[in-house]
Amino acid sequence: MEVSEVTAGHKIYYINLDRVPDRRFFMEDQFRRSGLTEVNRVSATDASREGSLDSAGYVPGSGSRWGLTPSEVGCFESHRRIWQKCVDLNLNAVAAFEDDVELSSEAAHVIRKLLSCPEKYDYVKLDYSPRKRRFGAAEEFCGVSVRPIQEMISSAGAYVLSNTGCRKLLTWSREYSDHLDDFITMPRSNWRMFQCFPAVCVQAVLSQLEAVSTIKCSERLLDKSINSGLDKGPFWFRVRRELKAGQRKLYWRAGGEARLLRRGGYVGIVPCSDDLKV
Repeated sequence: MEVSEVTAGHKIYYINLDRVPDRRFFMEDQFRRSGLTEVNRVSATDASREGSLDSAGYVPGSGSRWGLTPSEVGCFESHRRIWQKCVDLNLNAVAAFEDDVELSSEAAHVIRKLLSCPEKYDYVKLDYSPRKRRFGAAEEFCGVSVRPIQEMISSAGAYVLSNTGCRKLLTWSREYSDHLDDFITMPRSNWRMFQCFPAVCVQAVLSQLEAVSTIKCSERLLDKSINSGLDKGPFWFRVRRELKAGQRKLYWRAGGEARLLRRGGYVGIVPCSDDLKV
């Protein structure tokens, strides 16, 4: 399978830094093994390059965090490029991957099904997260089992977005100061977000997959020059942030979780496809 750089009309994209070819080869192999074809590589925004973040939408304090590292801004901008491609090419939906994702043998089938019914969702998370989280009652989109996401959930390694979802994210992120995964899974009244049940992808750092060190350990995160100097903001901002977090915890403890379970919800760690070992 040849993975193209830019091909109009294709709906599957992965993000990769030009200077980390090992990860490109890894993802090409994963797509080949899974049977996904017509995949586009998107050159990631490299925060270590002078001027690469000059036009970024990061504005301290505009979101749930005050400061982001250059590496985090670069990651956000890289994903934003995929959302923009979906809109510019007028695609109905896109599947987006980071470059360290192991795919289940079920991934291709699930992704194709989800891409065929974008009217059902804004966002569907495909990958696994190791922390206990809360989800709504099970639903089915084109034969794919999903559950509504009820709170922010870590990892944005693999997901599907409808064109409508891309447009919403682009509008909301004209200014931002959130980690990418927090931003995407932030509960909003007009944001239809779901988790694929079971997850059909997992980031290599969470997997038992044997891989070279550049796959298991992010070169981007090891670079101190783009991962230091984090500003947590003024005292009033930090207090407000803690109060909001406390309110969310209180809601779940004061009956919110029990009500969710009575309605068929799920509280726990997302299960994985049988062939993914975490």
